Amino acid sequence: MNNKIEKLILGLGLTSTRFADYIEVNRPIISHILTGRNKPSLEIIQKIVAKFPELGYNWISDDEDLDMDVVEQLSHKEEFSYLFSGSHNARELDENNSVSNGKEKNNSQAESNQGKTKTIQKILVFYSDNTFEQFNPTS
Repeated sequence: MNNKIEKLILGLGLTSTRFADYIEVNRPIISHILTGRNKPSLEIIQKIVAKFPELGYNWISDDEDLDMDVVEQLSHKEEFSYLFSGSHNARELDENNSVSNGKEKNNSQAESNQGKTKTIQKILVFYSDNTFEQFNPTS
């Protein structure tokens, strides 16, 4: 089973840390599985299948191989394409989004309470290839 998880991670083109972040487990758990120190628990298998339902549960059987064609298809899913570049991991992105969403609400409430007119300070456009552009409005 450890080898199948390693093949999955390599087939997706991920590092073990990014894979751990994506399936929402502590990084050392995946590291210990890959080094053979620990075997994956049922919880880990369930988390993998929850994030990659296309795999199903058959691949965990000893007499079933990991379908690398399915893994190849998974590697092209947009929902986790951000894992392939940049320094952010899934947890950092979730934390940053929740922090920024909170700030936006607080700023919005503060401005409306004070009767100030809102002005655009910066516009960020994020592209599917993980690049972005920043636009600053001219006064």
